Amino acid sequence: MASYEPVVALMRGLDLLRSLNERGPSTVGELHQATAIAKPTIVRMLETLVHAGYVDVSAIERRYQVTARVLQLSNGYELQQQLLKLARPILNHYRTKVGWPIELSVFDHDAMVILDTSREPDTFSVNRKTGSRLPVLSSALGRAYLSALSDEQLSHALTTLIARERDESLGPVRREDVIDLIQSCRTRGYGYADRTLASNACAIAAAIRMNGKPIGSVNIASHVAAMPLNVLEANHGKTVQSLANEISEALSQT
Repeated sequence: MASYEPVVALMRGLDLLRSLNERGPSTVGELHQATAIAKPTIVRMLETLVHAGYVDVSAIERRYQVTARVLQLSNGYELQQQLLKLARPILNHYRTKVGWPIELSVFDHDAMVILDTSREPDTFSVNRKTGSRLPVLSSALGRAYLSALSDEQLSHALTTLIARERDESLGPVRREDVIDLIQSCRTRGYGYADRTLASNACAIAAAIRMNGKPIGSVNIASHVAAMPLNVLEANHGKTVQSLANEISEALSQT
């Protein structure tokens, strides 16, 4: 028997989050029908969850959906662990084939989080390790993820990301320039970055999808003195696409 009476507000909040996770993008009215929670209460709960980073909302239709941060609430099942287990054999094969560092990442609210990397310490003057958080707009990994979003999802994501990276002084960030860049990535079929996070490195990256939705990305990076961006693209543009597709296919079979 519990020592205390349950906190009703918390239980309702968990019911709302569970319903949103099961239903996918939903309006306040749809969540009201599914949970019978009063609409004003739902709005307050959703705004709290948005503030905490567990929920996102589309600017046009006002549909709410969970973010990757809800994965942190899971003990028995970890999408990241599943992704790592399935991806590592594929990553190791391509690393042997390509000979350049390859990194696997997932999107987490406002950053790309490195799950697996073959970069040695100090490679390209950037010490990336598992758990490192990279800026989305400035990295090939982030640009690849963004390029796989729908136009509506991209528009909403940029509102948060542009403000964040501007606040952190990561260089001038104009919405029009970012949109043009993402369109260029879509045309190529992969994201790219040339000496944005390190003065001597470039990278190309492709999105990883689960159930048709982007959840992260994988890259191939090189030293610009040995392989500048145009050569990296010519040599491995199709390679990074194939790598991402193989990982996505492995996820779809689970």
